[in-house]
Amino acid sequence: MTIVVYDDFIFRHVLRDCMNLLVRITLISLAVLFSAVCAAQSETSHKNLKQSPPNVVLFLSDDTNWFDIEPYDRLYDYTPHNAITPNLMKFAQQGMLFTSAFTSTALCSPTRQQLYTGLFPVRNGAYPQHSVADKGTKSVVHYFSDLGYRVALAGKRHIAPASVYPFEFVGEDIRGTEGTTTFGLEGVEEFIKRDKNQPFFLIIASNNSHGPWTRGDRSLYDADKLNIPPFLVDSPEFRKSMVNYYAEITDLDTEFGLVDDVLIRNKVQKNTITIFTSEQGSGMPFAKFTTYDAGLKTAFMVRWPDKIAAGSITNAMVQYVDVVPTLIEAAQGKAPNNIDGKSFLSILQGSQKEHREYTYGVHTTRNLLAGNDYPIRSVRSKRYKLILNLMHESEFNNLTTLGLKKKQGTLWEWQQLAKKGEQWARARVDLYLRRPAVEFYDVINDPFETKNLAEQKKYQPIIEEHRNELARWMKQQGDLGIKTELEACRHAASFKACP
Repeated sequence: MTIVVYDDFIFRHVLRDCMNLLVRITLISLAVLFSAVCAAQSETSHKNLKQSPPNVVLFLSDDTNWFDIEPYDRLYDYTPHNAITPNLMKFAQQGMLFTSAFTSTALCSPTRQQLYTGLFPVRNGAYPQHSVADKGTKSVVHYFSDLGYRVALAGKRHIAPASVYPFEFVGEDIRGTEGTTTFGLEGVEEFIKRDKNQPFFLIIASNNSHGPWTRGDRSLYDADKLNIPPFLVDSPEFRKSMVNYYAEITDLDTEFGLVDDVLIRNKVQKNTITIFTSEQGSGMPFAKFTTYDAGLKTAFMVRWPDKIAAGSITNAMVQYVDVVPTLIEAAQGKAPNNIDGKSFLSILQGSQKEHREYTYGVHTTRNLLAGNDYPIRSVRSKRYKLILNLMHESEFNNLTTLGLKKKQGTLWEWQQLAKKGEQWARARVDLYLRRPAVEFYDVINDPFETKNLAEQKKYQPIIEEHRNELARWMKQQGDLGIKTELEACRHAASFKACP
């Protein structure tokens, strides 16, 4: 037998090389295993992400001033500080509050139809009140049904035709004092819990706080202690009507809280994008029926747990037409490129701070009950607002001015104060009825637009910039101004009030 004896030095080096090789093999094996596990987990996560897109609840109020929602009312020193909305105050702390969100028309039907289609009113056809969108127009129902969602609407409709808005209608449409809510809470909950394996998109359209302001607890508000916004005229009768209005604001807040309870009870709140928005301004003068900020600016708050920073505030300018593409992108879909809206998902995620440079307003008075031909167009930047009253020679008429003939209502009351020598009342009544051709406001220093700067020489270059931008937008929209106004009845639904 031959015995081989290795030199100790050689043995140590051979052993070291073997150990290094073993370590390398082990590390490579672990790396391969780790990569395989990561790939499997990534694929699983990707599948789970695809299987679990967010639900959407879009809660829409009716004829509500943006500054009468408490998170906004307490945010600024110039707002009236009257509102009592604890549920919405809590909601604002859970998500993102937009300080510069706008509809383009302070009328119910055009506002809802631009919100649901992502198209501005003239382009979707539904630009007068009580209007119908053009046939073939797609809405949120089509877009989200294609993404596998159940899509429904509870409460107020005010949209047409059915082919453009083929919602599943749930709940009720209650316009009065009956019911816990104005949209039927039981129907809402039944829809939410029906199928946990399919995402849902639910629009809840409250009838609060649309006149005649009959709901809510009026004892919560003292007429003598209310603060009247500076663009309105203070009077005892107006204060009484404001108590009724604010009672409905608080009732609206109660409705929102009940919906949130439903989301929590059914364990879907965490995977739900919840939006509260206030539609357009209330039915008081210089709000609804106008393109002032009191009419077009809207409260807009979004909560998406673990996706949106809680308690965040953004000054990014957005419009209602931007909501559809934003939600499509959030649901991992691709927004169509033939709509006016553009996604602000990056704003919600905090990766961008700015969205639009301008927002736009388009108001059609034809087909309004007690209305006449009075088209208004506007464009707003961060600081300035330009308003063009295209038929300013006419008197501006609508339901608000109808009270003058009937000798009742807010404007008539202001007229009586004017006759007694109250100059602010006279100025407000005169401006409401007879507008100049051009209005221009510094909305930073004059947020309620009470000081028209249109005649001041130093603003003429800025006015011209805004005028050019408005003309560009109108051309892109196919908006011919006066001619478009006179053709409004072609887009009217069954209810017509054309002159």
